Amino acid sequence: MNTMGRTNGALFTIAALMVLLLCVPSGSAAASGRTYRVHGQVIAVNITQTPHMIVVKTPLTTHDDMTVGAKVTSQTRIVRKGKRIALQAIKVGEKVWLTYIKQRDGVFAQIIQPQ
Repeated sequence: MNTMGRTNGALFTIAALMVLLLCVPSGSAAASGRTYRVHGQVIAVNITQTPHMIVVKTPLTTHDDMTVGAKVTSQTRIVRKGKRIALQAIKVGEKVWLTYIKQRDGVFAQIIQPQ
């Protein structure tokens, strides 16, 4: 496995752990889910495994940021300049708006809008 493959594997492992830690909502919020919207840089896109996944790093402060890993499903809308595109069209390093729903069974991308 080359260095890029190991790096991507490590990124997905970290993202998966972050998702597991962030996906334990309490009480009634778990049943209905909560919706969040972030703006950040795509650090990984996984189209080789199911479910597909996107990982976005978004700044919180000048010295702190948050990484969101979200599952991309058939219900996810991916739109660039008003036109629907495939997840494969999104490249690492691009800036995106990500609207996601945090539920008991995971974090799901609702809308991805590349800039």
